[in-house]
Amino acid sequence: MGDRCDQCRNRLRGQGQQTATRTLCDACYREFSGLVAGYVTGGTVENAISLAGWAKRLGRKKD
Repeated sequence: MGDRCDQCRNRLRGQGQQTATRTLCDACYREFSGLVAGYVTGGTVENAISLAGWAKRLGRKKD
């Protein structure tokens, strides 16, 4: 396990978030989770992208 996010290459705080194949920082994991949730609920790539953007913006307000 590295000390950098596999998506954005920023330094991880703590262990990072694990997916099946990658280790992500909190911001990248939030976007990834939004993509998955959007695709599962809507069934289209458009829904996945829109929900990922919403999750990313929501996270920025909290951070």
